[in-house]
Amino acid sequence: MDLTEPIHRKVVGICFIVFSALGLLGLLFYDFFMDFILDMAVTDPDFDPMALGVFDFINKFVWAIGILFLVPRMIVGFGLVNQRRWADVPGLIFAVIGLINFPIGTALGVYAIMVFTSKPKNNGAQPVMRDN
Repeated sequence: MDLTEPIHRKVVGICFIVFSALGLLGLLFYDFFMDFILDMAVTDPDFDPMALGVFDFINKFVWAIGILFLVPRMIVGFGLVNQRRWADVPGLIFAVIGLINFPIGTALGVYAIMVFTSKPKNNGAQPVMRDN
């Protein structure tokens, strides 16, 4: 299998787009879920209102991390699908970062690293020797 074919970069790009979109949807679900839980907790008379500030900070922090990693990975994914050369290096960086997302992110990361670091096959052709 020749990993230098453009279809492999498109597959990695589509996976980056899909997983980034799913991550953003997960963040949206987390946001709604936490709002629901906090609305339920506020009705308890023993609830400390100072805790709302902590949960608000955690919510903003999670969104910042999500936007910091998911939106650029989606942009790189669109670049890979459209075969832009600028997307190769950021794609490799996101592949290495994605290795920690066991098991699917690890598999995608290994595949993407293989795609981005593969060299074209020689197909049995002899190297051209030049006379100096």
